[in-house]
Amino acid sequence: MSVVEIRDLSKIYNNSHIAFDSINLDVLNGEILGIAGPDFSGKSSLLSVIARKQKQTSGTIHYADYVNISYFTSDFSLPDDLKVFDFILLLVNLNNMDRDKQYNEVVSLLKTFDLHNNASFQIADLSFFQKRTLAILGALINQPNLLILDEPFKDLNAEEIEKLIIYLKNMLHRDMACIISDIKLDNLERIASSIALLFEGAIIHKSDILSYSRIAGRNIIQISVEGNLLKFEEKLAYLTLQKELTYVRNNSIFTVTFFQSRQMEDCFFLLSDIIKRIGLSVSFMKSISPEVDLQLIDIVQGRLKLGRPHFQSLLKNIDALENSLDIEDSQ
Repeated sequence: MSVVEIRDLSKIYNNSHIAFDSINLDVLNGEILGIAGPDFSGKSSLLSVIARKQKQTSGTIHYADYVNISYFTSDFSLPDDLKVFDFILLLVNLNNMDRDKQYNEVVSLLKTFDLHNNASFQIADLSFFQKRTLAILGALINQPNLLILDEPFKDLNAEEIEKLIIYLKNMLHRDMACIISDIKLDNLERIASSIALLFEGAIIHKSDILSYSRIAGRNIIQISVEGNLLKFEEKLAYLTLQKELTYVRNNSIFTVTFFQSRQMEDCFFLLSDIIKRIGLSVSFMKSISPEVDLQLIDIVQGRLKLGRPHFQSLLKNIDALENSLDIEDSQ
Protein backbone atom coordinates (compact mmCIF):
# COMPACT_ATOMS: atom_id res chain seq x y z
CA MET A 1 0.00 0.00 0.00
CA SER A 2 1.32 3.45 -0.92
CA VAL A 3 1.96 5.93 1.86
CA VAL A 4 2.51 8.67 -0.74
CA GLU A 5 1.49 8.87 -4.39
CA ILE A 6 3.07 11.70 -6.38
CA ARG A 7 1.87 12.60 -9.86
CA ASP A 8 3.34 15.17 -12.27
CA LEU A 9 4.73 17.21 -9.40
CA SER A 10 6.56 20.45 -10.25
CA LYS A 11 8.01 23.33 -8.28
CA ILE A 12 8.92 26.66 -9.88
CA TYR A 13 10.16 29.52 -7.72
CA ASN A 14 9.28 33.18 -8.23
CA ASN A 15 12.55 33.80 -10.08
CA SER A 16 11.40 31.22 -12.66
CA HIS A 17 13.95 28.72 -11.38
CA ILE A 18 12.65 25.17 -11.92
CA ALA A 19 13.47 23.16 -8.80
CA PHE A 20 11.95 19.95 -10.20
CA ASP A 21 9.51 19.05 -12.95
CA SER A 22 7.00 16.25 -13.64
CA ILE A 23 7.98 14.01 -10.73
CA ASN A 24 6.09 10.72 -10.42
CA LEU A 25 6.75 8.52 -7.39
CA ASP A 26 5.02 5.94 -5.23
CA VAL A 27 6.41 5.30 -1.75
CA LEU A 28 5.16 2.08 -0.18
CA ASN A 29 4.64 1.31 3.47
CA GLY A 30 7.97 0.04 4.83
CA GLU A 31 9.94 1.25 1.79
CA ILE A 32 13.22 3.07 2.29
CA LEU A 33 13.58 5.25 -0.80
CA GLY A 34 17.02 6.73 -1.37
CA ILE A 35 17.04 9.79 -3.64
CA ALA A 36 20.53 10.49 -4.99
CA GLY A 37 21.61 13.51 -6.98
CA PRO A 38 24.28 16.19 -7.16
CA ASP A 39 23.98 19.57 -5.47
CA PHE A 40 21.20 21.77 -6.91
CA SER A 41 19.45 18.80 -8.51
CA GLY A 42 16.21 19.55 -6.64
CA LYS A 43 16.46 17.02 -3.79
CA SER A 44 15.84 19.44 -0.92
CA SER A 45 12.98 21.20 -2.70
CA LEU A 46 11.29 17.90 -3.51
CA LEU A 47 11.57 16.55 0.03
CA SER A 48 10.37 19.87 1.46
CA VAL A 49 7.24 19.73 -0.70
CA ILE A 50 6.58 16.09 0.22
CA ALA A 51 6.98 17.07 3.89
CA ARG A 52 4.40 19.86 3.41
CA LYS A 53 6.94 22.58 4.20
CA GLN A 54 6.50 24.13 0.75
CA LYS A 55 3.68 24.04 -1.77
CA GLN A 56 4.08 22.59 -5.23
CA THR A 57 3.47 24.70 -8.31
CA SER A 58 1.54 21.94 -10.06
CA GLY A 59 0.79 18.25 -9.76
CA THR A 60 -0.69 16.26 -6.91
CA ILE A 61 0.45 14.46 -3.77
CA HIS A 62 -1.93 11.94 -2.25
CA TYR A 63 -1.15 10.77 1.27
CA ALA A 64 -2.60 7.71 2.97
CA ASP A 65 -5.27 8.62 5.51
CA TYR A 66 -3.09 7.40 8.38
CA VAL A 67 0.06 9.28 7.35
CA ASN A 68 2.12 10.91 10.10
CA ILE A 69 5.11 12.82 8.68
CA SER A 70 8.36 13.81 10.35
CA TYR A 71 10.99 15.84 8.56
CA PHE A 72 14.70 16.39 9.09
CA THR A 73 16.89 18.75 7.11
CA SER A 74 20.67 19.14 7.38
CA ASP A 75 20.03 22.86 7.81
CA PHE A 76 18.72 22.24 11.32
CA SER A 77 18.99 24.36 14.46
CA LEU A 78 18.72 23.34 18.11
CA PRO A 79 18.29 25.36 21.33
CA ASP A 80 21.85 25.31 22.66
CA ASP A 81 20.83 26.51 26.13
CA LEU A 82 18.66 23.45 26.84
CA LYS A 83 19.83 20.13 28.20
CA VAL A 84 19.37 17.10 25.95
CA PHE A 85 16.65 15.44 28.04
CA ASP A 86 14.82 18.75 28.58
CA PHE A 87 14.81 19.27 24.81
CA ILE A 88 13.27 15.83 24.31
CA LEU A 89 10.60 16.55 26.95
CA LEU A 90 9.86 19.84 25.21
CA LEU A 91 9.20 17.95 21.99
CA VAL A 92 6.97 15.49 23.87
CA ASN A 93 4.91 18.41 25.18
CA LEU A 94 4.75 20.12 21.78
CA ASN A 95 3.40 16.90 20.30
CA ASN A 96 0.81 16.62 23.11
CA MET A 97 2.18 13.27 24.19
CA ASP A 98 1.80 11.70 27.61
CA ARG A 99 5.12 11.99 29.49
CA ASP A 100 4.79 8.79 31.49
CA LYS A 101 3.75 6.78 28.45
CA GLN A 102 6.59 8.12 26.30
CA TYR A 103 9.37 8.08 28.93
CA ASN A 104 10.58 4.56 28.14
CA GLU A 105 10.46 5.24 24.43
CA VAL A 106 12.47 8.45 24.82
CA VAL A 107 15.11 6.59 26.83
CA SER A 108 15.16 3.86 24.17
CA LEU A 109 15.70 6.43 21.42
CA LEU A 110 18.53 8.05 23.37
CA LYS A 111 20.18 4.63 23.68
CA THR A 112 19.63 3.87 19.98
CA PHE A 113 21.50 7.03 19.07
CA ASP A 114 24.16 6.63 21.80
CA LEU A 115 22.99 9.80 23.56
CA HIS A 116 21.81 8.26 26.86
CA ASN A 117 25.09 9.19 28.58
CA ASN A 118 24.68 12.78 27.40
CA ALA A 119 21.10 13.30 28.58
CA SER A 120 22.18 15.83 31.23
CA PHE A 121 24.50 17.71 28.85
CA GLN A 122 23.65 21.08 27.43
CA ILE A 123 23.11 20.86 23.68
CA ALA A 124 25.84 23.48 23.21
CA ASP A 125 28.36 21.00 24.66
CA LEU A 126 27.56 18.24 22.15
CA SER A 127 29.71 17.50 19.12
CA PHE A 128 28.43 18.32 15.64
CA PHE A 129 27.66 14.63 15.04
CA GLN A 130 25.79 14.34 18.35
CA LYS A 131 23.72 17.41 17.49
CA ARG A 132 22.93 15.85 14.11
CA THR A 133 21.75 12.62 15.72
CA LEU A 134 19.75 14.52 18.34
CA ALA A 135 17.95 16.43 15.58
CA ILE A 136 17.10 13.15 13.83
CA LEU A 137 15.98 11.66 17.14
CA GLY A 138 13.70 14.67 17.58
CA ALA A 139 12.02 13.82 14.27
CA LEU A 140 11.10 10.40 15.69
CA ILE A 141 9.38 11.55 18.87
CA ASN A 142 5.90 11.61 17.33
CA GLN A 143 6.30 8.05 15.98
CA PRO A 144 6.05 8.88 12.26
CA ASN A 145 5.13 6.36 9.61
CA LEU A 146 6.70 8.60 6.95
CA LEU A 147 10.18 9.81 7.88
CA ILE A 148 11.82 12.30 5.52
CA LEU A 149 15.58 12.83 5.91
CA ASP A 150 17.16 15.49 3.71
CA GLU A 151 20.92 14.83 3.46
CA PRO A 152 21.48 13.44 6.97
CA PHE A 153 25.06 12.43 6.03
CA LYS A 154 26.10 15.92 4.90
CA ASP A 155 29.43 17.15 6.37
CA LEU A 156 29.98 13.90 8.32
CA ASN A 157 33.21 11.93 8.09
CA ALA A 158 33.32 8.26 7.07
CA GLU A 159 33.24 6.95 10.64
CA GLU A 160 30.26 9.16 11.55
CA ILE A 161 28.39 8.12 8.40
CA GLU A 162 28.92 4.48 9.31
CA LYS A 163 27.56 5.09 12.82
CA LEU A 164 24.52 6.97 11.56
CA ILE A 165 23.71 4.23 9.04
CA ILE A 166 23.80 1.68 11.87
CA TYR A 167 21.54 3.90 14.01
CA LEU A 168 19.03 4.26 11.18
CA LYS A 169 19.05 0.53 10.39
CA ASN A 170 18.24 -0.18 14.03
CA MET A 171 15.42 2.34 14.03
CA LEU A 172 13.64 1.86 10.68
CA HIS A 173 10.99 -0.87 10.57
CA ARG A 174 8.32 -2.31 8.31
CA ASP A 175 5.60 0.07 9.54
CA MET A 176 7.62 3.16 8.68
CA ALA A 177 8.32 4.47 5.18
CA CYS A 178 11.41 6.62 4.77
CA ILE A 179 12.64 8.98 2.08
CA ILE A 180 16.32 9.83 2.43
CA SER A 181 18.46 11.97 0.14
CA ASP A 182 22.19 12.31 -0.38
CA ILE A 183 24.70 13.30 -3.03
CA LYS A 184 26.53 9.96 -2.70
CA LEU A 185 25.01 6.74 -3.93
CA ASP A 186 27.31 4.63 -1.76
CA ASN A 187 25.69 5.97 1.42
CA LEU A 188 22.16 5.28 0.20
CA GLU A 189 22.91 1.83 -1.20
CA ARG A 190 23.76 0.63 2.29
CA ILE A 191 20.37 1.44 3.75
CA ALA A 192 17.78 1.94 0.99
CA SER A 193 15.40 -0.68 -0.37
CA SER A 194 14.94 1.36 -3.57
CA ILE A 195 16.92 4.04 -5.38
CA ALA A 196 15.78 7.07 -7.38
CA LEU A 197 18.26 9.20 -9.31
CA LEU A 198 17.47 12.91 -9.56
CA PHE A 199 19.24 15.11 -12.09
CA GLU A 200 18.39 18.74 -12.90
CA GLY A 201 14.94 18.39 -11.39
CA ALA A 202 13.98 15.17 -13.16
CA ILE A 203 14.01 11.57 -11.95
CA ILE A 204 16.02 9.69 -14.56
CA HIS A 205 15.68 6.27 -12.94
CA LYS A 206 13.93 4.48 -10.06
CA SER A 207 14.15 0.81 -9.18
CA ASP A 208 14.43 -1.56 -6.26
CA ILE A 209 17.93 -1.93 -4.85
CA LEU A 210 18.54 -5.30 -6.52
CA SER A 211 17.68 -4.03 -10.00
CA TYR A 212 19.76 -0.93 -9.37
CA SER A 213 22.75 -2.95 -8.18
CA ARG A 214 22.63 -4.99 -11.38
CA ILE A 215 22.59 -1.86 -13.51
CA ALA A 216 25.28 -0.11 -11.50
CA GLY A 217 27.62 -3.05 -11.91
CA ARG A 218 27.95 -4.09 -8.30
CA ASN A 219 30.11 -7.09 -7.39
CA ILE A 220 28.37 -10.39 -8.09
CA ILE A 221 29.74 -13.80 -7.08
CA GLN A 222 28.35 -17.16 -8.12
CA ILE A 223 29.15 -20.13 -5.91
CA SER A 224 28.28 -23.84 -5.81
CA VAL A 225 28.53 -25.48 -2.39
CA GLU A 226 27.74 -28.81 -0.77
CA GLY A 227 26.85 -29.48 2.87
CA ASN A 228 24.48 -27.65 5.19
CA LEU A 229 22.92 -25.39 2.55
CA LEU A 230 20.12 -24.33 4.90
CA LYS A 231 22.64 -22.90 7.37
CA PHE A 232 24.46 -21.12 4.54
CA GLU A 233 21.20 -19.64 3.29
CA GLU A 234 20.33 -18.48 6.82
CA LYS A 235 23.62 -16.54 6.94
CA LEU A 236 22.94 -14.95 3.55
CA ALA A 237 19.37 -14.10 4.59
CA TYR A 238 20.70 -12.34 7.71
CA LEU A 239 23.13 -10.27 5.61
CA THR A 240 20.24 -9.46 3.26
CA LEU A 241 18.28 -8.05 6.20
CA GLN A 242 21.34 -5.96 7.07
CA LYS A 243 21.28 -4.63 3.49
CA GLU A 244 24.79 -5.99 2.87
CA LEU A 245 23.83 -8.19 -0.08
CA THR A 246 21.08 -10.12 -1.80
CA TYR A 247 21.12 -13.59 -3.30
CA VAL A 248 19.29 -16.00 -5.59
CA ARG A 249 19.46 -19.76 -5.02
CA ASN A 250 19.15 -22.44 -7.70
CA ASN A 251 19.61 -25.79 -5.96
CA SER A 252 23.23 -25.75 -4.71
CA ILE A 253 24.22 -22.69 -6.77
CA PHE A 254 23.99 -19.26 -5.11
CA THR A 255 24.32 -15.96 -6.99
CA VAL A 256 25.25 -13.26 -4.46
CA THR A 257 25.06 -9.53 -5.24
CA PHE A 258 26.83 -7.15 -2.86
CA PHE A 259 25.30 -3.72 -2.20
CA GLN A 260 28.22 -2.02 -0.54
CA SER A 261 31.27 -0.65 -2.33
CA ARG A 262 33.51 -3.56 -1.43
CA GLN A 263 36.61 -4.68 -3.26
CA MET A 264 35.98 -7.97 -5.02
CA GLU A 265 38.56 -9.74 -2.86
CA ASP A 266 36.67 -8.59 0.26
CA CYS A 267 33.49 -10.15 -1.15
CA PHE A 268 35.31 -13.44 -1.73
CA PHE A 269 36.80 -13.28 1.77
CA LEU A 270 33.39 -12.73 3.38
CA LEU A 271 31.84 -15.72 1.61
CA SER A 272 34.90 -17.89 2.22
CA ASP A 273 34.78 -17.09 5.93
CA ILE A 274 31.10 -18.12 6.14
CA ILE A 275 31.82 -21.32 4.21
CA LYS A 276 34.73 -22.19 6.49
CA ARG A 277 32.69 -21.61 9.66
CA ILE A 278 29.82 -23.81 8.44
CA GLY A 279 32.14 -26.47 7.01
CA LEU A 280 30.87 -26.52 3.43
CA SER A 281 32.72 -27.88 0.42
CA VAL A 282 32.98 -25.66 -2.66
CA SER A 283 32.59 -26.91 -6.22
CA PHE A 284 33.31 -23.49 -7.73
CA MET A 285 33.26 -19.82 -6.80
CA LYS A 286 33.64 -17.11 -9.42
CA SER A 287 32.86 -13.47 -10.02
CA ILE A 288 30.30 -12.46 -12.63
CA SER A 289 30.71 -9.29 -14.64
CA PRO A 290 27.26 -7.90 -15.51
CA GLU A 291 27.04 -7.11 -19.20
CA VAL A 292 26.37 -3.43 -18.64
CA ASP A 293 27.54 -0.73 -20.98
CA LEU A 294 30.24 1.25 -19.16
CA GLN A 295 28.85 4.56 -20.36
CA LEU A 296 25.44 3.61 -18.97
CA ILE A 297 27.03 2.81 -15.62
CA ASP A 298 28.56 6.29 -15.58
CA ILE A 299 25.20 7.83 -16.43
CA VAL A 300 23.37 5.97 -13.68
CA GLN A 301 26.02 6.81 -11.12
CA GLY A 302 25.74 10.49 -11.99
CA ARG A 303 29.23 10.97 -13.36
CA LEU A 304 28.11 12.41 -16.67
CA LYS A 305 26.44 15.79 -16.98
CA LEU A 306 23.41 15.34 -19.21
CA GLY A 307 21.06 18.01 -20.45
CA ARG A 308 17.28 17.65 -20.51
CA PRO A 309 17.10 16.50 -24.16
CA HIS A 310 18.98 13.34 -23.17
CA PHE A 311 16.55 12.23 -20.47
CA GLN A 312 14.12 10.33 -22.70
CA SER A 313 16.83 8.44 -24.56
CA LEU A 314 18.47 7.63 -21.22
CA LEU A 315 15.27 6.12 -19.86
CA LYS A 316 14.86 4.03 -23.02
CA ASN A 317 18.43 2.75 -22.67
CA ILE A 318 17.84 1.79 -19.02
CA ASP A 319 14.55 0.06 -19.85
CA ALA A 320 16.20 -1.85 -22.68
CA LEU A 321 19.05 -2.91 -20.40
CA GLU A 322 16.71 -4.14 -17.66
CA ASN A 323 14.65 -6.07 -20.21
CA SER A 324 17.76 -7.76 -21.60
CA LEU A 325 18.91 -8.71 -18.09
CA ASP A 326 15.48 -10.15 -17.29
CA ILE A 327 15.55 -12.21 -20.50
CA GLU A 328 19.00 -13.55 -19.64
CA ASP A 329 17.84 -14.51 -16.14
CA SER A 330 14.86 -16.44 -17.50
CA GLN A 331 16.96 -18.53 -19.89
